[in-house]
Amino acid sequence: MGTMGSTDALADVHVGDPYPVYEWLRETAPVYRCRGDTYLLTRYPDCRRVLTERELFLAPGGHPPSGRTAGHASPPVLSRVMSSQNPPRHTRMRTAVARRFAEHLRGQQPWLSRLCDQLFEPVVETLSHGVADMTPLAEAFPRDTIMHVLGLPRTDRELVSALVADIFPTSGPLPGSERDGGAAMRRLTDYLHREVARRRCAPGDDLTSELVRAHTARPEALPHDELVSILTGLTVAGFPQIAAGIETGIVLMNRHPERSAFLDDPVSARMFVDELLRYDAPVQFTPAPRIPARTVVIGGVTIPAGARVWPVLGAANRDPAVYFRPDEFLPGRRGPRHLSFGGGAHYCLGAELVHLEIAMLLGRLRQRLPDLVQAQPPAQRYGRLRGFTSVPVMRTER
Repeated sequence: MGTMGSTDALADVHVGDPYPVYEWLRETAPVYRCRGDTYLLTRYPDCRRVLTERELFLAPGGHPPSGRTAGHASPPVLSRVMSSQNPPRHTRMRTAVARRFAEHLRGQQPWLSRLCDQLFEPVVETLSHGVADMTPLAEAFPRDTIMHVLGLPRTDRELVSALVADIFPTSGPLPGSERDGGAAMRRLTDYLHREVARRRCAPGDDLTSELVRAHTARPEALPHDELVSILTGLTVAGFPQIAAGIETGIVLMNRHPERSAFLDDPVSARMFVDELLRYDAPVQFTPAPRIPARTVVIGGVTIPAGARVWPVLGAANRDPAVYFRPDEFLPGRRGPRHLSFGGGAHYCLGAELVHLEIAMLLGRLRQRLPDLVQAQPPAQRYGRLRGFTSVPVMRTER
């Protein structure tokens, strides 16, 4: 660890357990410069400041305030989604979707419960004969959920999964690294354009239809390109991160069976989910950097206007100056809200859906398979998402 200052911290985080690296950075270089004008922030107050002071720390979409940002905008593949926008575009997009998204979710719990039961059946059958890998279940539940919410045909599940994997790979690349996901993004955008056109001819009771009706009624409040960008962002962000959280939750249930009792009650189940999101955040970095509108000093380090600032959410969530015994998984802990959902105007639109999906699936797992144990060590995923590429389990009684 002593040579960290002469290497690229991003590479060290990518190849192994990131938390010792985060600890070193918080203590030694909490504002760490790497890759030119790119700065990693690892302390909770600094990360929260960047996430919440949106007039000073801009999202990378649109037109940057300084020539220094040339080449520093978010990759084109992400540049038009809502999380990369600033006011007034971000405000307009968020206003168009936030209330409708929340209202649409209120009546979805019975459907989600039925989906959860359907997806469990083949898992239960496999476990009656031996070992089952839980990652396909973890991936299918949030994928099928967001497609149902948006009204996308179930027959397109494999297509959507493949496109999202190309746009948002679950194991890398590192934040800020170059990668061409443009072809997949164009295919996804074209697909969503066709779905929007279908809703104009045959609207349904899904969120896409709601947004199409809003565009038709007031196109100046929700232009067509922004409507498609909203759907794109919801699709790309709608299931890989939640799947990673479910995978982590299953592993934590096996490692801490005594704490799984939190899942028996809706209030305490939320505490369990919040703690797993703090303890091992599925998204370790913000999806895009923030760009200082003017020169700013953070942690004694002068950061020029137009630089890229990356809040490291996984590090902030374990800041010992903020959380008691931060490296322990302790549902029900006191302390400030974790930063896994971001903060400020860009606070995760789907936070409530994340809580609902993870708590429901883990709770159903505890009810239906209380004797589940780890069959083999899970295979950790490294890179852009935490989580596991394989979670093999078995029953102690069959």
